[in-house]
Amino acid sequence: MIRINLLPVREIEARAGRKYEALVGGICLGLAFAAAAGIYGYQTWQLSRLEAELAELQNEVQRLSPAVKEVAELQKSVSALKEKNKVIDDLNKRRTGPVKIMEDLSDATPARLWLTEFKEMGGSVTINGFATDNQTVADFLKTLSRMPRFTNVELLETIQNDQEGPGLKKFVIKANVNYQLSAKSPPAPVEPSATLQRP
Repeated sequence: MIRINLLPVREIEARAGRKYEALVGGICLGLAFAAAAGIYGYQTWQLSRLEAELAELQNEVQRLSPAVKEVAELQKSVSALKEKNKVIDDLNKRRTGPVKIMEDLSDATPARLWLTEFKEMGGSVTINGFATDNQTVADFLKTLSRMPRFTNVELLETIQNDQEGPGLKKFVIKANVNYQLSAKSPPAPVEPSATLQRP
């Protein structure tokens, strides 16, 4: 007996397979769309949050700008005040400096030595005078070198001068002076850099 199957089984199975594939593809496409939408939504949320933070920071900067300007002005005022105080201190030191220089010079001058001239220009001094002998000049030079306000003490010349008195030695000394020396600075002994000349 011959049986003929009139039902299109293969076609039905093919249709079912196509429907399944379409369903799976639709689900995958939907999942991909949902994932893309989620990522887009998250990035949009992050962007809006960052924009809000930026706006808040800009508001904070604007709020603090006057305070920053005020601090800058106060710093300028403090700097100007420090400069003024420094100028006042310098003026006070310069006012008392010459007196201290004369005191040091007087303390360094031995009994058998006379000063005839003291010239100062730009912190450099020239001292002229007479002494009874070379040893007295050497003692004066050494003592003056130890005075803290006198530096680079140098004997320029010593010559026999009988016009001012018999046996007197005329001398010329050059040195630098510091009018603004601090009172706490210790004296720094320095040996004289010049040697005495024999008459």
